[in-house]
Amino acid sequence: MKNDLEIVFKYIKSYKSRSLAIVLSVVLASALIVGVGTLSRSAQQADLDRLKRETGKYHAYFKDINKDQLKTVKNGRDIKDLGITSYYASSDVGEKLPINILYSDKNYLNSDTELLKGRFPKGNNEVVVEEWILNSMGLEPKLNQEITFKLYNKEKPETFKVVGILKDRYKDKSVGRCEMFLGLDENKLNNFTAHVEFNENSDISKNISNIIKEAKIDKEKQAGINSMLVDSARNNGRLDSESKNTSIVLSLFAGLVIYSIYTTSIYQRIREYGVLRAIGATNLKVFLLMLYELLILSVVSIPIGIILGIGGAQLFNKFAGNIEFEGPVKETPFVIPTQVILLSIVCILLVMFVISILTYIKIRRISPIEAIRRNFNKDKIKRSNFIISRLSKNISPTKNISLKNIFRNKKAFIMIMFSMSIGGIMIIKTDYSLTGSKERNENNYKKLYWQGDFMLSVNGSIDEENGLKDEDIKDIKNINGIDKVQTAKILNSRMPIKKDDILNMKFYESQSKGGYVGKVLNGLLIEDKENNGYLLKQKLKGYNDEMLDELNNHIVSGEINKEKMKKENLAVVYIPHAYEPYKDYKDYYDVGDSTYGKPIVDIKVGDTVKVKYPKGKIDTQKYWQGKDNYEYDEYEFKVGAIVDYPYADDSMYSGENGVDVIISDNQFKNITNLDNYDLVYATIKDGADHESINKQLGKIGSKVPGTTTIDMIKDKEDDAKMNEKFLIYNYGIVAVLFVISMFNIINNVSYNLTSRTSEFGMLRAVGISDKDFKNMIVYEGILYGLFSSAIVIVLGILLQIRMYKRLGFEIIGIEFAIDYKLYLLIIAVNIVIGLLATYLPARKIKETNIVDAINIIE
Repeated sequence: MKNDLEIVFKYIKSYKSRSLAIVLSVVLASALIVGVGTLSRSAQQADLDRLKRETGKYHAYFKDINKDQLKTVKNGRDIKDLGITSYYASSDVGEKLPINILYSDKNYLNSDTELLKGRFPKGNNEVVVEEWILNSMGLEPKLNQEITFKLYNKEKPETFKVVGILKDRYKDKSVGRCEMFLGLDENKLNNFTAHVEFNENSDISKNISNIIKEAKIDKEKQAGINSMLVDSARNNGRLDSESKNTSIVLSLFAGLVIYSIYTTSIYQRIREYGVLRAIGATNLKVFLLMLYELLILSVVSIPIGIILGIGGAQLFNKFAGNIEFEGPVKETPFVIPTQVILLSIVCILLVMFVISILTYIKIRRISPIEAIRRNFNKDKIKRSNFIISRLSKNISPTKNISLKNIFRNKKAFIMIMFSMSIGGIMIIKTDYSLTGSKERNENNYKKLYWQGDFMLSVNGSIDEENGLKDEDIKDIKNINGIDKVQTAKILNSRMPIKKDDILNMKFYESQSKGGYVGKVLNGLLIEDKENNGYLLKQKLKGYNDEMLDELNNHIVSGEINKEKMKKENLAVVYIPHAYEPYKDYKDYYDVGDSTYGKPIVDIKVGDTVKVKYPKGKIDTQKYWQGKDNYEYDEYEFKVGAIVDYPYADDSMYSGENGVDVIISDNQFKNITNLDNYDLVYATIKDGADHESINKQLGKIGSKVPGTTTIDMIKDKEDDAKMNEKFLIYNYGIVAVLFVISMFNIINNVSYNLTSRTSEFGMLRAVGISDKDFKNMIVYEGILYGLFSSAIVIVLGILLQIRMYKRLGFEIIGIEFAIDYKLYLLIIAVNIVIGLLATYLPARKIKETNIVDAINIIE
């Protein structure tokens, strides 16, 4: 073996440029695999952090458990953190805010917020509360102030002392959930809710099941699982299919490049292998010589590539991946994917083994005598030259030579095309997939109804006559810095409809299966036996002009005539458009828009619709569940337009699932005699002091019981930053892929040209001018760029078509489109890379003495 290694080292030293080309190929491939894997791992972590912000960090909760069950939960396996709460009371109807008062330990409070000032509660009726909740009550975020509430089902009002101010909790603020917290003493209570965060590298689902079983918890009634977070935690840190595919593809890519370079070099020293075989070297010995050579080069190259990949990814993470946020949003830590590193090593070594076998098979087909005489493969070369000559007979001699040189070694040409195409195709793939991500984020915003910069909502009140008045709206408009105010009046009503006009009964059936609609509303339909139809739970809404204008962006049919709507019973009808978001779950429906959903009822422009609402005071619970027997006022409207998005909603009662009738606010007042506003969106001018405006809006809203005031500016900025981080990591992966691919292109093309140094020397010897030589090389570079661009265009479009179908873009309303600017940019970059890749070695060849060039072996 010692002699074999000596021969191998002599080969490596004798063919320095070829060995260096292989080393560079392995370095770049391993750097690319590790760099992309590292950024993919960081992107996984960034996505997990975003999900924790939106849903909280706890994987599960167990409610209404006693002390013994709580003890069992605490003893569960792989628990990282556990927060405990216990319900105390809620504010009564008509109080300042609909607020829940909970006992809580420090762990729970520290889970997704932080103490801005003050301390955690200890004594009786000491509380901590978030800033936005105090602002909604018209209060400053000051310590030691007292808040008095009349509590539901309690005889006397109670006064609470604020001893701590909490940072706003995004997941609760985004849905208007108001809570304040008392100190928790486990010894004095026997009804708890345990919120559990597990170690992310554990089997979370199994741990949850074990706790449910051991603590004898009712899974349906007492347990809640944050499924999205559990799934994300399960995938975080795992070797995902994307990383596996990337490693395999890049290993094959590097293998093809190395195979091309190596076989070219092998043919240059085929005589030496022929001599070895002629003097008695066995086939196994020849194979081992090649394998040892590639393994030695790999052992040197792989560690360098790993270091470069990790180093490059860490620099990217440091300068581009860390973004500052408002609130407790932690920076994404830098992570090293050991599984990806191991996979890259295994893949590259396996590829080297395969290359050795394939190369050996090719050599074995050549007899020792043919190898010594270099007498092989002539017929194939002649046929190839004949084809190329037919293709290039009408171009100049130098261009003809360039064309022949490109196609002479088809394997090298394929490798170069693959190198130059993969970066562009990956850019197209990532850009197109992120198009879907952006669309989904926009859909999430639409479902929150976060319009404008501030939102005042009276959804905590069940008194339809309670709400903001005209003078309140006037005060809001007069605040310095306010640009636009949009208002809505909302009445939770019912719509009589014929059975035949229900187009999607499965939608209503799926909505009634549990959840909010099933448990709170008892479904969306009430059977109307008298009229052989149904009563739909829906809303009658009155919009001001500014809000009606926004509906123009969501028209399905008809037109919105604001002036007619003020004088006539003319309405805009919002019809939910249902679709099945999951192929695996049939008959499960969600609400989308008209581009991909289908209307659930048959109502058209020109039809007449009726809306009913009870006379006098009502029992809200009975009314919402359809168990009432009231007398009704009935209103009739002509449909002027159909929209697929209502723009404004308080997310209560029928929510986005109701067939809402929208009229002008003054017509709403005329027919219902209600002059209050339930929802207000305020938009501020550029440069306005939003903190000052927030305080003023809070004071105005606090005059009306049950009104929450939400400053959405900071949260929207944080959302944008989270999305920015997600995009940065994904585009960073493409950038790393593209840059390293570019070096691989230059490496491959350079070797392809330098291996022909002797031929170029002969051309210069027979009189080719420097200008013609330069033009020949430039033309070759342009051809590389054009050919690779053609491949990118064809494969890119085919890839987009496949992604469009596979990722369900059509389901979420994304129309198939080709970004021509992106394709043109890729074409330009490919041509530049082609020129650069040919210019550098050409310059070196040009500076070489003609005689030396002719005598160069490789």
